[in-house]
Amino acid sequence: MPDWWSPALWDAARRGDHATVLRLAREEQGWSQGQLGDRFGCSASTISRFENSRRGLRDVAVLRRFAAILELPAEAFGLTGAQQQRPASPAWTAPASKVSIDLSQEGDDPVRRRAFLLAAGGIVAAGTAVASPNALAADRLEVDPAAFLAQRLDGVLLGTTAGSARPAPISTLQSVLTTARADFRACRYVDLAARLPELITTAEATHQQTGDPAAAGMVAQAYNLATRALVKLEASGLEWVSADRALRAVTGADDPLALAEAQRLLGSACRRAGQHDRAQTLTLTAADQLDLGGNTPDPRHLALHGVLMCSAGYAAARAGDHDRATDLLDDANATAGRLADHPAQQQALTANVVSHRVSSDYVLGNAGAGLYHAQAAQLGQFPDTERRARFLVDVALCFSQWNKPGRAYRTLLTAERTAPGEVRTRATVRRLVTDLLHHPQQASLPGLRQLAARTHALV
Repeated sequence: MPDWWSPALWDAARRGDHATVLRLAREEQGWSQGQLGDRFGCSASTISRFENSRRGLRDVAVLRRFAAILELPAEAFGLTGAQQQRPASPAWTAPASKVSIDLSQEGDDPVRRRAFLLAAGGIVAAGTAVASPNALAADRLEVDPAAFLAQRLDGVLLGTTAGSARPAPISTLQSVLTTARADFRACRYVDLAARLPELITTAEATHQQTGDPAAAGMVAQAYNLATRALVKLEASGLEWVSADRALRAVTGADDPLALAEAQRLLGSACRRAGQHDRAQTLTLTAADQLDLGGNTPDPRHLALHGVLMCSAGYAAARAGDHDRATDLLDDANATAGRLADHPAQQQALTANVVSHRVSSDYVLGNAGAGLYHAQAAQLGQFPDTERRARFLVDVALCFSQWNKPGRAYRTLLTAERTAPGEVRTRATVRRLVTDLLHHPQQASLPGLRQLAARTHALV
């Protein structure tokens, strides 16, 4: 054991008293329980329960992560080197992909090893294996997904996480990007946070070494996904960084769809900063660059054009311009009508238009109109869990604005059943739950404080 360990910490490690090791190591770093919780991705009260042995410290992934954060060797928590390398859970080996990792067959080729690790979902950061998303804590509810997502993306966007990424084949990058997108669409934001930084650094390394436009496209799409995740959190400036990097990368990708998406997301960052006119300009410029001509326009261009009109309409609503917002959303709806030969895309865009009408009515203070528009939607029309959950949260916001706290609360519970990750991550939900906690009728909302705990609205 290192000589710099205090005798008390040394003795606790020898006895296998993990709770005391955690407390003493934290104190020797000079951190509060809240500061350690921020680094781990949980609340100060959770750290307190760990240190007071009210919550067991038995999960290997949790112990491994604490060791990495506190700069302790694995042995401090009774982990051997073999345990340190063992996959944290069967789910982490991505059985659906049927990828088999046998490092003994790989020779000394680090590129091939990284490619296999990526394809299997393995994440390596700062030279240390990051805990499995499915095993970051014995109970996922204790992990604050917003804090974990922000911490992981802060590391890769601001360079606070050292990396040693090596290039990987484009096919491998595409496979991991597909998995990361599936995480986003299913609101698995802890999984996404564990996977996305490594994807970004590996795609960057691949592009830097090869100059392949396809690799530039992978970089841009990875940053676009990071921006989409970050706009769910409290504004931090990270969304600006990721949106800007996506736009820079996509200039070398020769991909008009990725370019339009990057411009749309930069517009989202502008909108969050109150730059509503600039957000509209960026988004509408992106829409103008899409190819909608001919008798049979590319349905991907039509669908993205509709999404861009929705985004521009919402930006207009944020600026307080009701008529402009209505016109842009009507344009999006007309675009959906042009997708009649592509029913799945038409249905998804139509649902997206309804959802944006609801959110636009809410920000304009027209909750009644928003709830009226919401009646036109069916949850099955939305293309994925993330979009369904966003719609339900917007409906809950309208009920709250309409002074119907009971309806708002019940809608939030429905959203949580639909997508726990969305409800427990979004800053908007935390603010709404906090408002409900202070509402005169809060006593008539059974389980509200438990929801507040699950959404980390309670400090």
